[in-house]
Amino acid sequence: MLALVAAALAGLIGGGVLAWQVAGPDEATRAPTASLPVDGWPIAGESRTVSEVLPGGDLEVTHWIHAESPLDTLSLSLPRLDGQEVSASDVEVTADGRPGSGPGAVEPRGATYTFIDATRIQVRYRMSGAVQLSSSADGRGLATTTSLDVTATQPRDVRVVRSQEVLSLACVQPGEQPVPCGEPGGEDEWRVELDGTDPGDRVLAVVTVPS
Repeated sequence: MLALVAAALAGLIGGGVLAWQVAGPDEATRAPTASLPVDGWPIAGESRTVSEVLPGGDLEVTHWIHAESPLDTLSLSLPRLDGQEVSASDVEVTADGRPGSGPGAVEPRGATYTFIDATRIQVRYRMSGAVQLSSSADGRGLATTTSLDVTATQPRDVRVVRSQEVLSLACVQPGEQPVPCGEPGGEDEWRVELDGTDPGDRVLAVVTVPS
């Protein structure tokens, strides 16, 4: 599936997402995300993921998960990307202000973290290998995924991508072609809201990688 994604987006890295930008408003966006602030905890039943592109192309990712019912475990898994090896290190899980128990890096088989019953869980990690740099456009990169797969999916989930410049986002479901999604929150940020019908969506981004 990711081979099709790479083929569909390869021209966008050099051409600057023209194909996405010419789509009509109904095709290029999902539900607006302005009602969910980017800073602070989301309300119960919501989650938010902020992925920031670092110099060199690594991603610093933070998940805020506010569950309606207490949780005592959470799992992380690496996305399967054709021809790419993605890794996640410096993993920190905090549940209601207390550190969770689990490995500091995510293995190919995934990783599980345990904690005392909690409703507010924060997950942080550094992800490497997800951003492919363009060979034709200086500083341009394609993030073929912007976060790990995380259990405890909430009914409403906002994904935010930040970089020196974020040109566009696309969402892709397993076995399907990517489609434009989200809206800009400024030159250095783009966001999209997913709901319960989009649990398997992977979010991709065309960005300018900080130097």
